[in-house]
Amino acid sequence: MSAETTARIIQTIIAPTVLITACAIILNGIIGQYNTIGSRLSSLVHERLELLQKSAFKDFLGRERLQEIDIQLPSLGHRYRLLQYTAMVIHTSIMIFLLTMVAIAISVSLNSQWFASSAIMLFFSGIVVLILGLVLIAIEIRISHKAVCYEVKRISALCNSMDWD
Repeated sequence: MSAETTARIIQTIIAPTVLITACAIILNGIIGQYNTIGSRLSSLVHERLELLQKSAFKDFLGRERLQEIDIQLPSLGHRYRLLQYTAMVIHTSIMIFLLTMVAIAISVSLNSQWFASSAIMLFFSGIVVLILGLVLIAIEIRISHKAVCYEVKRISALCNSMDWD
């Protein structure tokens, strides 16, 4: 095998690494969001317990805050699970792209049409799984947008209903 052929084979094998790198960048953002939501869940649970211990549910603002927390917790829990699923999907995509690299290497080494076809199928499967991960990210962003809008509307309505005199 010539040096030129070897270089071409290595380039072909390395091509999926671009998508692996893209997946890693996406995954980094997902994990950051996952950690942020996990911290927010913990702080809301802690705040709720403090409000209950202080009997803050007896005054108007305390009851309002407890209601808001009770509405936010399930939504945040849903987003947390969605991000977990999304991270697993992106990890799966990375694994498929790694298997694609192996299939390419084997197809070239053995001059096997079957492994070449498998490599193409794996590559397209990896792309489909990556697209699924991106769809899940879009869904999470939409849920996040709705949560922020709800919070703003609720606080605005609360401020409008209070007597500031």
